[in-house]
Amino acid sequence: MKKVENTPNKSQQFDEMEVYRHLRTNIEYSSVDNKIQVINITSTQPGEGKTTTSTNLAIVSASQYGRVLLVDCDMRKPQVHKRFNISNRFGLSNILAGDNVNISDSYFSKFKDKDTEGVLYVLPAGVKVPNPTELLSSEKFKDFIEFMRMRFEFIILDCPPVLSVSDCIPVSHVSDGTLFVVSSKDTDKNDARTALQQLQRNGANVLGTVLNKVDKTNESGYYSYY
Repeated sequence: MKKVENTPNKSQQFDEMEVYRHLRTNIEYSSVDNKIQVINITSTQPGEGKTTTSTNLAIVSASQYGRVLLVDCDMRKPQVHKRFNISNRFGLSNILAGDNVNISDSYFSKFKDKDTEGVLYVLPAGVKVPNPTELLSSEKFKDFIEFMRMRFEFIILDCPPVLSVSDCIPVSHVSDGTLFVVSSKDTDKNDARTALQQLQRNGANVLGTVLNKVDKTNESGYYSYY
């Protein structure tokens, strides 16, 4: 499996993916008492890098930890299927809006790491629906996540931005933790503060913040986190 976005040179690509490996390790050890198996990733506004963070974190997690699932929960402006060049004809919305309780394997795209036994499964958002918030707040979505917990070692849920719509809130309720992505170049500090307060006020377990689009003029790498 390759990094989702191309980089100018091999050393920069290595540096970027190494940061994601450290991020994955930090997530794993962020809770001593409770295992972090399901996380959702969001941001303040569109264009801050949440989907890039989700996809690359999923890739390194599959390489290290085996069966990993990436779900596109942004049913309004889905992007995950574009990153992996897969169809968005069937996906999460079809599962949640459909009457069939059986989850077909055909909904998932499978990517195997050539060097390890790790496998990444990707579930796109699916066809557009008029009621994403209602679907993500449903018991069917909760049941879906619980079923996925039994099938996968680690699950990443790519969510819409916090200040755009409220879809992220119900997703955070079925997650063990939330990662909040901010752009060093694009994110307004007051907006980020408001979004974080909204997440925490609604019961999200915010694990930390991923600082994205850092100017690579030093050895810190393109991505950083704290």
